[in-house]
Amino acid sequence: MAPMTRFGRRLSKMNSRVNDRWRRTAKRLRDRRGPRAPAPPPTLVAGELVSDGVFEIRLANGERRNVLGRSTIDQIEALVASPPTGTRAIVITSAPPDFCAGYDLLEASRGVPETLIAHESNFASLRCSNVPIIVALQGNVIGGGLELALSADIRVATPDTRFAVPASKLGLVYSEAGIRLVVAAFGESVARAMFLGGLVVDADAAHARGVVVDIVGREQLRDRALELGDAIASWSPLASSGNRRILDVVAGRVTDDTAAIRLASFAPHGDLVSSITHFVARRVGAPSDLDARLRSEP
Repeated sequence: MAPMTRFGRRLSKMNSRVNDRWRRTAKRLRDRRGPRAPAPPPTLVAGELVSDGVFEIRLANGERRNVLGRSTIDQIEALVASPPTGTRAIVITSAPPDFCAGYDLLEASRGVPETLIAHESNFASLRCSNVPIIVALQGNVIGGGLELALSADIRVATPDTRFAVPASKLGLVYSEAGIRLVVAAFGESVARAMFLGGLVVDADAAHARGVVVDIVGREQLRDRALELGDAIASWSPLASSGNRRILDVVAGRVTDDTAAIRLASFAPHGDLVSSITHFVARRVGAPSDLDARLRSEP
């Protein structure tokens, strides 16, 4: 093992002091409060196949603004990673008034720094999913809630939706993965203003930047998100997953053989051949030569 550099030794000592200070502060707070009050319930996550091919994941703790604890994040990731058979679109919704007020600070107060930063890749299953994901946003979308929203593919929002990352205000150094998401969505300049200057981005500004694709009233929010899900579910799952993958390649998130992904859509008995056949049949009233040639291939 290589000897530790002077900077490495200083950093190690600094981390040790931070951890010790955190533990002492937490102990003093516990001593002042006396017996620890029971922890409030975490945000529950419900999953339901609401229509043919559309799986809804709902954050169901509106009283606590749908805050994200470790168990809630794990539930979301598990549902996205293993949706019901036949799922072709996922829609994430929330109980009002807010989509998500960020990480559960009460849970954080009971932890130590090592456990709080142990998961630097929150919502990785969303970013790696083969199924397109739509998210319906309302009210505050803060911190970890913003990470969740930006890990989806398509976002719709209400006029009162607000995006913020109060990391510096809280004294938190944010994860690289989270900062990358915000920079990719809002641009570096706005991301710097959000992280360093406390900028709150409203729905209109987010729409202008393409972060959200549609703004609708609260009464129409869930229906609009499910409408998008139904449309996606009616299309070719191979094309949806392939296009999603190539979009990730173009965005620099992954590397893959894009030619092979694209070629798969030209399979003899695939949806593309059927679409071309139906199009030609409507125009000329007879099956296309392309259909006959492709379907005759092994």
